[in-house]
Amino acid sequence: MKFRFGWAALLAALALVLTLPNPAAADSSTYWFKHYATGGNASTWYSDDNNWGVNSSTGTGFVAMVNGKDWGWSSPVTTLPKKIRDVSPDNNTWFSQSAYPKSGSYYDATYDIFIDPYPAPTDRNSKTELMIWLNWYNTKPLADHYDANGNAIPAATNVSLGGRTWDIYEYTWSNGGHTLSFLDRNKSGWWSGSLTPFFNYGQNRGFYTGDHYLNSVMAGWEFGPGDYTAHSWGAVGF
Repeated sequence: MKFRFGWAALLAALALVLTLPNPAAADSSTYWFKHYATGGNASTWYSDDNNWGVNSSTGTGFVAMVNGKDWGWSSPVTTLPKKIRDVSPDNNTWFSQSAYPKSGSYYDATYDIFIDPYPAPTDRNSKTELMIWLNWYNTKPLADHYDANGNAIPAATNVSLGGRTWDIYEYTWSNGGHTLSFLDRNKSGWWSGSLTPFFNYGQNRGFYTGDHYLNSVMAGWEFGPGDYTAHSWGAVGF
C-alpha cells in the first residue's frame, strides 16, 4: 500500500522488509496471502479464505489477501490485469473484519486497489491507488492538505457511492501518481458489492482512463499491536 505509515513505502523498499514468521499457516489456493512486518512481533494465521488475520503482540506492518498481480507476484487464481473498460460492472467483492488494537495502537481496515497504464509492473507501484477504508483507529489517510492540527483535509465529503456515504481524500505523489482514499463515514467494518462506483469516481476525476489496467485488488489491515481477524474475503467477476 501507499500510505502515511505505509504499504507503498514498504513495497518501495522490499529489501528492508521482513516476512512475518508464519511457519504453520497454509496459503490460499485462490488468493495471495501477503504479509509484511515493519517491526516488533506479529504472527499471521490462515485457516481458509473466510478466516485469516494477524495477532500483533508488539509488531507493526500489514496483512492482506490479494486478487491479481503485484510487484511480480500473482494470486493462484485471477483474471487480472484487465483494462478498466473490460471490468464487468457486476463484479462482486466482500470483506468482513474485526479489529482489537491495543491501547494507544492504530490500524485501518481497507481495500487497496492498484491501477496503472501498464499491466502488472514488476519494478514499481502501480500509478494510481484506491483505498477504501471500512474502519480505522488513531490514524489518518494521506492528503494533499492538512489543517493546523495535522488533520487530513478531504477533497470531498458526504459522497454517495455504492449505497453509502464517504469522505474522500486525494494525495499526489512526486511521480505524478495518486492515492485516492474513500473513508466510510459510518465505519461499518465490512463491504459487499461491486467496486465499479469507486473505479468510476477515479476515472471521472481524470486519474486514469478505461484503457488503464486494474492490476490487483487486496483487502486487509495496516496494523499496530493488537488482534485482527477476517470473517470473510472474496472477489469475483473481474
